[in-house]
Formats: sequence, structure tokens, C-alpha cells
Amino acid sequence: MLARIKERIAALLRRLALQRRLSREIDPRSFLELTAELRDLAEAASKLWQQEPEFQARVRRIKSDMDQLEALAARPEFKRLPAERRLELKKSLADSRQQLLDSMYQAPTPTSTLQ
Repeated sequence: MLARIKERIAALLRRLALQRRLSREIDPRSFLELTAELRDLAEAASKLWQQEPEFQARVRRIKSDMDQLEALAARPEFKRLPAERRLELKKSLADSRQQLLDSMYQAPTPTSTLQ
């Protein structure tokens, strides 16, 4: 009997910890931080790919999207979005971040001369 009570308490604590972690992940402040980071990464990537008009257009679109998302996340209505939707959005932002980082790694070197 005591073992079952301990199991239930442990399960409840695990569920609460999971809920707290989830609420931190989908908190509007985390979105604001991520949008600022993506905007900065896009700016840095645009400097690496200055001669690529397609990439520059992509950077402008990313910046515009981050401005819109930042405005949305700052509004109280953002908290009313379903948690699943905010998780999908967070995953999409993480994927975009990784794509930007990958593009920065693939950027051509500024000079062909070895240092």
C-alpha cells in the first residue's frame, strides 16, 4: 500500500515537472528571445552571403517574419494559442535557426589566400 502511494506521488511529481518544462518552452518570453536571436543570425548570415540576391531576399523575409512573431508574442492573445500550436511554432523556429547556422557554415571564405 505504501509503495503504491509512493508511485502515485512520484508520477504526480514527474507530471508536474513535465508541465513546468513545457510551460517554460512555450512562454512568450522564450519566443521573444528566439526571434531576437534569429534576427541577429539572419543579419550575420546576410553579411556572409552579400553577393547572393536570393539569400538576401530570404533574410529580408526572415526579418519580417520575426518582426511579426515578436509583435504577436508580445500580445496577451499569444498565450491563448493552444500549447500544441506554440510547440509547433517553437520547433519551426528551432529548425530555421539550424538552417541559418548551416548556411553560415557553408558560406564561402572571404579570400582564397591562406593565412
